[in-house]
Amino acid sequence: MPGETVVVVFPSRSVLVKALDYLNGLDYLKIEDAAIVAKANSGEVVVLDGDLSANEGGIAGGTLGAALAALGLVHFGALALPGIGPIIALGTGILIGGIVGRTTGRFATYLRDVGFKNYQVDALAARLQAGHPALVLELASGSPDVLPRLREELKAFKAELVERLRESWPGAALGETGDKTNVKRRGPVD
Repeated sequence: MPGETVVVVFPSRSVLVKALDYLNGLDYLKIEDAAIVAKANSGEVVVLDGDLSANEGGIAGGTLGAALAALGLVHFGALALPGIGPIIALGTGILIGGIVGRTTGRFATYLRDVGFKNYQVDALAARLQAGHPALVLELASGSPDVLPRLREELKAFKAELVERLRESWPGAALGETGDKTNVKRRGPVD
């Protein structure tokens, strides 16, 4: 049974960071995934989450494929070829290994779709005020009283909004935000 997705809006970034540290220490709260959505005064929206892009998967796969192909050819004795044979064999092997690895990495990234639905986060971004970042938490399935407990825990951090991320937000069902915001997604944050 999938867990629920909760949105918490904070008055500032520093309060959000303190609250996230606090939430990580709670025993009853099991966070499976998290993202931070913030809107600048210029209207630009930044989403910090753990999504991997196809290009990142391709680069990782290509690098690994090229390295493994080179090591495999050396292991099979490509350096024992006469003349310029080792250079040609290694170059070809690295090129083919890189291409196969890149393709495999991109495909694996498409299959491993982590993070939140883009239309949900985009709808949230359209509703945010500048300077009031939101923390989006995907919680493991657990007790039904998580939301009230979370509201109580976050009162000390002046959380402005604590509610479930709904697919019924304006524009969410159509994949539209209703606002032409410039959303930039950034990868894993540790």
